[in-house]
This record gives sequence, structure tokens and C-alpha cells, in this order.
Amino acid sequence: MTETKNYDSAFCGRVPLHQTNMVQPHGILMLVDKGSGNILQVSENIAELLGKEAPAVVQTSLSQYVLPGQYENFQKRFEGPVSGRIPFTFSFNKDGAPKAFLTLVQSLDAYLLIEIEKEAVDEEENSFINVYGELKFVLSAIDAATSIEAAAGMVAKELKRISGFDKVMVYQFDEGWNGTVIAEEAEEGMDAYLGLKFPASDIPKGARDMYQKTPYRLIPNADYVPVRLYPVINPATHAFTDLSPTNLRSVAAVHIEYLHNMNVTASMSTRILKGDRLWGLISCHHRTPKYLSYQTCSLFELLSDIISAKISALEQQQSTQLKADMHQVYSKVVEGIYIKDHLVEGIAAQHGAVLDLLKADGMAIVLQKEIQTFGTTPSVADIEDLIYWLQAASNRHTFQETALSGKYEHAAAYTAEASGLLVLPIQPDKGAYILAFRPEAVRKVTWGGNPDEAIQFSADQKSYHPRASFQQWQQTVSQQALPWSPEELEIAEMFRNFAISFTLNKM
Repeated sequence: MTETKNYDSAFCGRVPLHQTNMVQPHGILMLVDKGSGNILQVSENIAELLGKEAPAVVQTSLSQYVLPGQYENFQKRFEGPVSGRIPFTFSFNKDGAPKAFLTLVQSLDAYLLIEIEKEAVDEEENSFINVYGELKFVLSAIDAATSIEAAAGMVAKELKRISGFDKVMVYQFDEGWNGTVIAEEAEEGMDAYLGLKFPASDIPKGARDMYQKTPYRLIPNADYVPVRLYPVINPATHAFTDLSPTNLRSVAAVHIEYLHNMNVTASMSTRILKGDRLWGLISCHHRTPKYLSYQTCSLFELLSDIISAKISALEQQQSTQLKADMHQVYSKVVEGIYIKDHLVEGIAAQHGAVLDLLKADGMAIVLQKEIQTFGTTPSVADIEDLIYWLQAASNRHTFQETALSGKYEHAAAYTAEASGLLVLPIQPDKGAYILAFRPEAVRKVTWGGNPDEAIQFSADQKSYHPRASFQQWQQTVSQQALPWSPEELEIAEMFRNFAISFTLNKM
């Protein structure tokens, strides 16, 4: 079995991405005290908006820079508990005249965090009807999708049309946080990644956690010069400012290098959630600098919620149908056992249905020190040894091993019959089990670059660089079976409980 290195947990996931203390220059960051309204900290590009350098702005009141009445409305809006990023328009005097600027405001424990767009608001461009019209069109298309792949494909197509990015992809995480591109729309000349898998270290744990706080991540120009915060230490917290809630947070140098290696200058990623868990990302690339207004970003954010709801609904629909089908089989099996009035004889008489119920190619019933096998299984002698190993583990609930030889070395001799094992303990202290087997599923996994070369350490081992190649790299996965799904494990546990009850009643 070929395994790849997991840099996600070993190294990349430990980088503190929220403490850069710098922001990207396409916006201005401002921290305002809730009580006094004084400006506590700003990004050093504040002079582009107010005409004053950061030291002259800090500890002055926000009210003196905006139109009369605006600050009072602002105070009223945020005097109570407010969560999330709330848009608010301020009029600042710029170039001798008041101009409206869109801001995104978050009410945090110690202060108000304000992100200010550097370009004045275009009222026509940011009209509600424009945003709503685009949203309704895409919503109807997504709503008509009958599969996750179709919904993802529609999202990629429409977001590329709306945003103008060179490439839009939908990226789904697996149980190990590796990601697979399940939908892609791209201009000619862009590298194709559809169907490729990327290692978890490409989007490490720290970056994934950020998407719980910020729905999207925009990098308009990877060649930007970062802007520092002034003062360096946040007066409200006496520490570096936690920049995880803001989209302006400066990007780790290794990610900038990663984008350059992909020949990308601008990027945007939007989360897809299933419940409160990150399911995937909508990832956008552009070969030249590209800035998106808040109007367009809000479309991404709204569509993130819509596609998240659609995926959850489709997966729930699939799960419900699978459970219904399996319950029909379960009822048939239980009825057959009651007719025979004997567990083993009942299973033997309809072993095909039981194999279907357990979604297995083979099965062994171990009861009263006798072993009966059905379908494709290891030898009886191998099963006897396996039972001793299971008894030593003392697990009393249904569980699975999808790479059995990795846990139990003797299983390497029969991976063709039983790389996967589903264990239903009936009376484990007496060696009574129902065992289901799945064969080895040798498969080719195509990665976007060699995952074992996901990062390259410097000579001093103190810094690292992302891989330079994203060429297709194939990995052969062997000595593994396909895993049992949560629904399959649930019905297996139900069957185990029935078998225990039936056995005890007979005793």
C-alpha cells in the first residue's frame, strides 16, 4: 500500500496565519473603540483616504472624518449585539469633496473592526436589482440540478460568467482533507485540473479554520506590497491584532509562491459548508491582477450559502434513499431468520440478501466455536487467527478496517479476499462474531503534482517552499478496500443488535 506524507498536520497546519500584522493594499483596515469612537489602530495606507499619516489619525475620533449624522447612525446600528460582517457606507472627504465608501464592519469583544474599500461607491454598479437579478438566475439553475456534480458544474459556469475569472473550480475535501476538483470552467491556455486530487497541505488546517470566520478570501494581486498596522501592538488587546475575521489579512509568503508556481496572479476562494463543517471550496484563478467589488464578492458569499444548502439537501436525499433501500433488505433478512427460528440457518438460507445488507463480497458467522463462510473469504484457519486478534482488541461495537493488513500483518496474505473487514461483535468474550469482507480495490489516484513533494524545505530546515510542478502524478493505492458508508455502518449495527437479542433469547 502506497501512502503519502501528511504535511498538513506535521508542518503546514501549525503556521499562525492570523498574526501577520499586515494587510493587503486593496483596502484599508481601521479598529475603532466601541465606547469613545476613537481610532485605535489603522493600516498605514490610511493617508490615501484621509490625507493624514497613521500616527496623526490614531486616537482621534472617527466622527471628525465623516459627514454629520453618519457617525451617530453608525453608533446606533452597532450599539447592540451584531454578528458577522455588516456593510455600512461612510462619506469621507477625499480630493476636496465628500465621497461615499463602502465599509464592512464587525463588532468584536474589544473594538469594531472596519474594512474600507479604497474606491468610491458606484451607486448604479452596486444597485440591489443588479445583485438580485444575477442571484435569481443562478439560483434557479442550481435548484434544477439533480446531482452534486451538476450543481457544482453550474456554480463554476455561472460564477466564471459573473466574475470574469480565467478559471473557476469547485473543490471537494475527503476525510483526510485532500481535495478533488469536481467541476471546472476555464479559458483556453489555463492548466486543466478537473478530476485531480491535491494534498491537504495545499490548504492546511489553519487556512481551513479561517473559512469558519470569513466566507471568502480575495487576493487581487499576488505581487502586492503588504501594508503594516499602526501601532504595531493593538491598544485594546496589548497583542498583535487577530486578523482572521478580515478578508484584508496579508497572505503567507509560501502561498504567494504557490500561486506564482501555478502561473496565477489573482485568486479568490469561497467556502462550501455542510452543516458547520467545511465541505469544499469554490476556487478562482486569474492570470493578471483582478479586483472584485463588494457587490461581486457578496454574490460569491450568497451563492456559497445556496450551494452549501443544495449539497446538503442532495446528500440527505441520497442518504434517505439508501437507508430506505437497506431497511427493505433488513426486514427481509430478519423475517427469514424468524421463519427458520435459528440465526445461522436463517442467514445461510438467504446469505445473498445478508451480503447485500452488509455490502460485502464475503461473510463469516462465528458462533459456538463453529465457523460458516459465504462468498469470498479467507480460509477458516485464517479466520480463527483473526478472531483471536479481534478478541485481544476487546471492541464491543460494530467497526470497520478498510486496510486490514495495516493493522493486522497476517492479513497481507489474503488482501485479494479481505482487505476490508466489517466486524459485528455478538458475544466477543466467547468468540462470537459476524464478519463481513471486502476485497482489495486497487485504484489509480491522479494528483496535481507529487503529494510527497508538496513542500520543499530549505537547507537550514527552518523555512519551506511549495512544489513547483502541478503536472499529473499517478499513485497506485493497493491493499485497501472501499470504505463502508455511515449509512451502511448504521444498518450493520442495527443487524448486530438484532443478532445479539435473538441469540440471548435462544439461550
